[in-house]
Amino acid sequence: MAEPARKLVTVAEFLSFEGEPDRRYELVGGEIVMMAPPVGAHGLLVARLANALASALRRPCEPRAEAGIALPWSDTDFFVADLVVSCERADLREPNTRTPLLIAEVLSPATAARDRTVKLPAYRRLPSVRHVLLLAADRCAVEHYARTGPFWRLVDLGPGEVLRLEDLAVEIPLDALYEGLLAEEPATPPNPSA
Repeated sequence: MAEPARKLVTVAEFLSFEGEPDRRYELVGGEIVMMAPPVGAHGLLVARLANALASALRRPCEPRAEAGIALPWSDTDFFVADLVVSCERADLREPNTRTPLLIAEVLSPATAARDRTVKLPAYRRLPSVRHVLLLAADRCAVEHYARTGPFWRLVDLGPGEVLRLEDLAVEIPLDALYEGLLAEEPATPPNPSA
């Protein structure tokens, strides 16, 4: 027996959806998806990045955590980015950021595939977006997608390198961003037979 077709949820229906308290949700392809709670370095990376951006940016530009992203071409997708930067004055009654300049996602095992294959291409289609950052939570690594005119370039950054957002006059050393967040390699015990 065939299963009945599922009814897809629209953005308007999603925004009136309450869900479980203390849970975060996104709308992906008309389906409400519960987001895994952030663990480990995730929350600290978001907070440190927000702090670094907030201290470097000039108002009205400012970072916003857990920011809603509506896609103008889709009535069945509404994402929640870990962090965005917008220079448009925020309308606190609106659930989404209308003109994000920068969108950052911290990759986790539960979200990395969707962040790379669904969200990244969508973020790059948004006309206002000039930077997309994908931050690894398990190692010091940032993928920086930067728009130059109609083209995007990827800069892979690692230990000892600096994230440069020239058009926003921001420089963030990755070592400072990741300091103390990653599990240290266990020390090798001395070999008693040597």
